[in-house]
Amino acid sequence: MAAATSEVPIVFSSLHRRLAVEGDPVVRVSLILAIAQLAREHQDERAPAWARELWSDPGRSPEIRIGAGLAWLCLVGDPVPDELRALLTDPSTDQCSDLFQRVPWLGPVDANSGLRRCIHEMLTPDVPWHSVR
Repeated sequence: MAAATSEVPIVFSSLHRRLAVEGDPVVRVSLILAIAQLAREHQDERAPAWARELWSDPGRSPEIRIGAGLAWLCLVGDPVPDELRALLTDPSTDQCSDLFQRVPWLGPVDANSGLRRCIHEMLTPDVPWHSVR
């Protein structure tokens, strides 16, 4: 949308407003990732703090926290905070695999180990997936 309209601030605002009221968890995750992608493309310096606020809030739903954690990893080159690493590697994260399988932004996610593989590749890109299974 932003590329088509060249109205990046309007698109950002629209995506954030939709996220605030969206009830479908798959759409919420997709909105988070869309906002992060747009922020990365347009070098929005506020986006990492926004994503961190989402993933670090224990009152948020697991899919919001995981999606925001993945978004944060895409937005920064900083070392992964222990709190985020704990969230993403917690065994309960696997309960969101089916949901993340339906998120169109994440191609290699499947119902078995796709979310875990995606997280592994983002946290430890230098360690081949097949060596940790």
